[in-house]
Amino acid sequence: MADENMSKDLVNAAFEKKNAEEEQQEEVKVKEEDKATEGDIITFQRNGQQLEAVVTSSKLENSVVCDMTIMDDFHERNLDFEKTVVAHTNYSIKQRRDV
Repeated sequence: MADENMSKDLVNAAFEKKNAEEEQQEEVKVKEEDKATEGDIITFQRNGQQLEAVVTSSKLENSVVCDMTIMDDFHERNLDFEKTVVAHTNYSIKQRRDV
């Protein structure tokens, strides 16, 4: 009987932890007006480097696709790709596109 109660307690603890993690993730959502749109210039950290890019697609739910070749020193940085995906929570908007 003690083993049964301990198993129930472990299962309950696991569900409580999962629910707490899900609630925390929901709190991190970025407001629509704070999300970058196509043409915006964003900055973000990747592998210890401060990078800058222009947003080329903002149609993804939780992130944007951006082109890093706008950086003057792009080729000297030896980055693997010209484009990358950045989560809304991991960038800041440096400049809004001119409308």
